[in-house]
Amino acid sequence: MTATAKKPLHWQFLLLILGLYTLLEFYIFTDALVVIPHYLALALCLVWLFIYPETPLIQPRNIRPFLFLAGWTILNLASYIWAMDKTLVLSYTAWILRYMALFLIYDKLFEDPGLLRKFHWFLFLLMLLYVGTALVEMFTFKHLPVSRHYGKGFFIPSGPFYNENNLASYLLLFSPFLLFVPRISGKRWLAALSAPLMLVILVIMVIQGARIAMLALGAFLAYYFIVQTNWKTKLILLLALALLAGGIYARYNREAHLLYKVFNYQTGTLGSERKSIYMSSIQIRVQLIKETLDMAARSGFIGVGGGNYEPHMQGDAIYRTAGITNAHNYFMELLGNWGLPGLLAFLYLYFYWLVGLWKLYRNSTGADRQRYLMYFISLLLFVPASSVPSSIRWNYFVWIYFAAVNATLHTRPRQLAPEVGL
Repeated sequence: MTATAKKPLHWQFLLLILGLYTLLEFYIFTDALVVIPHYLALALCLVWLFIYPETPLIQPRNIRPFLFLAGWTILNLASYIWAMDKTLVLSYTAWILRYMALFLIYDKLFEDPGLLRKFHWFLFLLMLLYVGTALVEMFTFKHLPVSRHYGKGFFIPSGPFYNENNLASYLLLFSPFLLFVPRISGKRWLAALSAPLMLVILVIMVIQGARIAMLALGAFLAYYFIVQTNWKTKLILLLALALLAGGIYARYNREAHLLYKVFNYQTGTLGSERKSIYMSSIQIRVQLIKETLDMAARSGFIGVGGGNYEPHMQGDAIYRTAGITNAHNYFMELLGNWGLPGLLAFLYLYFYWLVGLWKLYRNSTGADRQRYLMYFISLLLFVPASSVPSSIRWNYFVWIYFAAVNATLHTRPRQLAPEVGL
């Protein structure tokens, strides 16, 4: 079942349902709209296993992620013994099983190279949708029901997420797809669309005050401009940027000046944070890391139990982190809840993907080389992206993204050949 055109009608129906469900996962209009379709999609996939019983669900290509997720589940259940709040352990067990279900479903789908090719196009279009939603929010002061700003007439955009930090996180994580997909496909006109959109995203992050995302995106754009473009493209981009900036300043002088002041404040205060009597976002994150390390050490580095990080932070630590009890970091959250076993297991999986993509990038050419680099950079950006929101784990769809990363690592370049690249 590898050629999409030859798939039977019931298979195409399953793909249609999962395609709609994928959009609901990545673009959450309201939380209630995702829960029921999730179990419907899971039920359909169970039916699929009965239709194709000869198709193994666990294979060498996905054995490492599966073992991590299975081990994570077992470790979480074991933490029920020593956890302070045992109901949270059970809740986290359900969430981890949902991660596993999503990963296995989409890893199986991405065995089809055609569907895997379509996924980076999906993320490209998703970025357009995220940016478009943010612009509508900024101009209309209206937000989606899932947003904490819903009905409040707030200016800062949060997109299809609970808060603005989550939007900044995923704009950062998927930003390489916006720049590399035009190169992979060979569609130069898309490149002309992507460049100004990246500037819009940077402006959105400035307005949101998402400093970590802003700095990480700035570093990525600097790398892309210096390393990934030739001198002609550099000249064209600089001229276009100068004309665009001049036109915006001439037409929207007051707004441009206000945006400059906001940007200058966000970047200028980075160096003076230590002198402030108030804790900055970066200072809070540094203190959260210290508190997490101390928490892990006091637990004998086995963690305080699934979901028990925040209850433990309700003690004296809350006064040292300006009232913040969430880890604000995917890796520290693993360490605090599940200790070194949970953290080291995920780090092994993360670097397995990262090193594998780098090796494929070094040994490939053309569109394949660009594709591997796109996923490699995106996976690198997962580190700062996971430090922007309260926790990236709240959005289950990150495991759909991980399934695409894993599938890209295990799909031979010849199977992805239809795209030509620049």
